[in-house]
Amino acid sequence: MSIHLMCLTSDGGVPIYSKKKGDCENLPFSTIASLNGVHMFCKSQSVDLSITHLEEGMIIWKEYDGTLMMIGIAKGITEKVLRNLMDFSYYSMVFCVGIAAIKKIKNIDRFKRELKNCYTLIDQLLEVVESDFFRYNEAVLCPESMAMLVKLNEFSIQIGSPFCSILVRQKVACGTEGWWDLDIVDRKLLMVLLNASSTIQQDVPVFLPKKSPGIAYRFISIPITQGVSICALCGAEPPYDKLQTMSQQFWMNEIDLLITAEQNYPKNYPATVELDSSILGFLLVSKEHSKYVISRNVHLTTTGKRTLSGNHRLDILRTFFHQSVEAMEDMFRDGDKVMNLEQYWCSDYHKCHALVEGQNILCVLYTSAIPTHIMRLITQKTLNTLISDKDVCW
Repeated sequence: MSIHLMCLTSDGGVPIYSKKKGDCENLPFSTIASLNGVHMFCKSQSVDLSITHLEEGMIIWKEYDGTLMMIGIAKGITEKVLRNLMDFSYYSMVFCVGIAAIKKIKNIDRFKRELKNCYTLIDQLLEVVESDFFRYNEAVLCPESMAMLVKLNEFSIQIGSPFCSILVRQKVACGTEGWWDLDIVDRKLLMVLLNASSTIQQDVPVFLPKKSPGIAYRFISIPITQGVSICALCGAEPPYDKLQTMSQQFWMNEIDLLITAEQNYPKNYPATVELDSSILGFLLVSKEHSKYVISRNVHLTTTGKRTLSGNHRLDILRTFFHQSVEAMEDMFRDGDKVMNLEQYWCSDYHKCHALVEGQNILCVLYTSAIPTHIMRLITQKTLNTLISDKDVCW
């Protein structure tokens, strides 16, 4: 796998940044200029050059706001992944400097300096490009989440922000209605910012590409316990010190609740849920809220000669979702006469089964010994078990 990601000005082809990942060399400026020149020539002839396929990869061109040209070269990943990477790289720029600075670039050198914080986000996106769910936030299933949500709504009113969430180890445990109403692009970038930072404590101005690309919010992250933090989008007031004091005072009586919620990590699902012994791992996706929970069966004991490591199990689930489930979702959109509600993969060492029910998708990784027809029953039962608990916010 290799990726080159380049951003230039649309009118003059002046390089703004160039990033790479994988086994590849840095591209010389002459090559970058030639790639941009090809697109400019096609544009002058009223031809839309979007993509060209190479023997082992592809090149994608995309212009943003009439001022930025993004060029992506990749092999070993799908076209959809590369396009998502390019889009989110652009969104990261809007996130850091605002749409006005992008639509009217007055000084290239100054613009590059303003993008300094953006490069960290793009590096983070590149780091996880193979395994990331670009259009989803990672969540955790906590039996304490409904009780936490009640308190979070009170806290939201107290600080005057409708956009609040509680994170357990950087995974969303619960969020206010306003938080889930934010576009997934905005929510995703907020989480990328946290993951790219060396500290959970945050007070930074951000431009939300979908909700508010022209006016900055303050993104606040306040650690309450070692693994639990409160996130909120605020205006200029109140100052961070006051917010921190308010948070500590408000959540002081709920510390035991938060500590108990943290104990759901790293399983990411309640300890009271017992998975079938044939389940190696699962991926639960909410299309309504664009979030997911991924986990392996930590109680599973395997006596066979071949076993799958925990990370390998999660990689298989991600691959199954991207290459099969999501691909079929893209093929059959809402309103189509044909709907694909179940899928399965079979190999010598494992089996995968996916069930689509309403706004939920459950992908389950099974041992290879399970009969195919039994997978359907266990997947249905597992889905009901995971989402039926009224104390769990899903």
